Amino acid sequence: MTELVYGRGTRSADEVQREIDRFWAELEHDDKLQAELRAAGLDLRAVPPERRPEAIQVRVRGAGLDPTSVALIVAFAPVANAVLVSLWEQVLLPKIRDRFGRDAIRDEETTQP
Repeated sequence: MTELVYGRGTRSADEVQREIDRFWAELEHDDKLQAELRAAGLDLRAVPPERRPEAIQVRVRGAGLDPTSVALIVAFAPVANAVLVSLWEQVLLPKIRDRFGRDAIRDEETTQP
């Protein structure tokens, strides 16, 4: 399972997960969103609809009073891993940052846990 680690921004792991879930729910009926994915070269046929809810999961690593010690872990299911990482980096992360601001999710951390 591939994991990307980001500094926690203004959005909680639950809020980020809700945005991902909302994306999956809208995907089937939103022609504009489907066109956006095709334009980005993303073929989600590799991720069947029944596997999408667990395909990208967000959780927290770290705790305490210091918000800089908390990280968001974005984990991708082994199925269609490369497609999911590309979807996250090219579509989902920019959408979340556009909606909530650049600091909604901080930059990716270079060291892995």
